[in-house]
Amino acid sequence: MGGLFRAPKPVVIAPPQAPATPAPAPAAAAEETAATARAETRERARRGLSGTIATSAAGVLGARADFAATRKSLLGE
Repeated sequence: MGGLFRAPKPVVIAPPQAPATPAPAPAAAAEETAATARAETRERARRGLSGTIATSAAGVLGARADFAATRKSLLGE
């Protein structure tokens, strides 16, 4: 299975160099991360449990008026 043609050699592409950016001071970065975490915690506490409920107090089943008549009452019915 030699054939007349050789297999092409793979082209190696060098990974792009990231531009050099000055690293923020470690204390400033830690303080900023902590401030962000505190803000997220405050926002989550403000919403509370009611912020996680996506339906109304009536629920999804109360949306249809004829639901009680067509609802199955026994298992396997």
